[in-house]
Amino acid sequence: MVTPVGSATRDAGAPGPAQLGDLVRRLRQVPDRQRRFADTETAARRLHRIRPELLAALTAAGLPYTGEGTERLFDGYDLGNSALHLGLVSVQSRSMRSWAKALQSSGAPGRSYRVEVVSCCPVPGHTGPCPYGVLLPDGRRLIEGPPADARLAELTVSPVVRWPELPEAVRELLREVEGIGFYLLPEAVRWDPEFMWRTRMADCGGAAAWLVAEGTRRGLAARFSFGLLVAKPYSTPHCWAEFLVDGVWVPVDPLLVRALNQWGGLDAQVFPPDSGPGALFHRLTGRFTKVVSHGGIWAQVSLPTETVP
Repeated sequence: MVTPVGSATRDAGAPGPAQLGDLVRRLRQVPDRQRRFADTETAARRLHRIRPELLAALTAAGLPYTGEGTERLFDGYDLGNSALHLGLVSVQSRSMRSWAKALQSSGAPGRSYRVEVVSCCPVPGHTGPCPYGVLLPDGRRLIEGPPADARLAELTVSPVVRWPELPEAVRELLREVEGIGFYLLPEAVRWDPEFMWRTRMADCGGAAAWLVAEGTRRGLAARFSFGLLVAKPYSTPHCWAEFLVDGVWVPVDPLLVRALNQWGGLDAQVFPPDSGPGALFHRLTGRFTKVVSHGGIWAQVSLPTETVP
């Protein structure tokens, strides 16, 4: 994994050419045909906290882009990964800190979360109300709503505080992905185990799919889970693996826990990567899918989250 050069609580200093070169070489392992060049230099600065001088150094090291001068466009995954692995105070690192805080406070008695499911019409201008399909714990439900900022559902989530201890066979499996670095990846490569092991890059979904497949091959009871990573101020859709221990499905996500150790300030002595961060997760289904659809079209979703007594 690329070692960050700055703290996750402040902007990093200027990284050296060798570190930038190593990072860019990692990112270039994603095929160019999978890149979507849509982010401007302004987006790089505002969303990812990549200042012009750092962006210039990244492009000099080989970061892909299209266009010339002020019209250059960059891939959002490349920018997000650069900000995260260089320790910048970006959208990604702020999310990591909020997730780490939620996991650290998950043992508080009586703590629950209220999660709103909010979306808007992806094809404005059609006649009639919007036909939203919302994924809920009891399945996908059709909900009609207005085209803009529709509050479609509300979930109350009470995290499980205590989980059964993971057996050594599961912990051994989790340790096998220690050398895999956490990266934001496009859909075309995120599920490819050959890409994961060849590049040593994965996101939580791809790693979860491999853990389930390999765990099942070894005779462990395992299942894939998709649902919500629950944390204030916003929850997010997420994938993880689960293993059956003493009749309980225990969530695991070694890549996420290691990322929270590295960038979120989570104490690795208290929360090692081969432990389960289950208090963060609320399972909705056993496959990767949309949280909100609109007539079969993928719709953006926002998940404002607050604690409740």
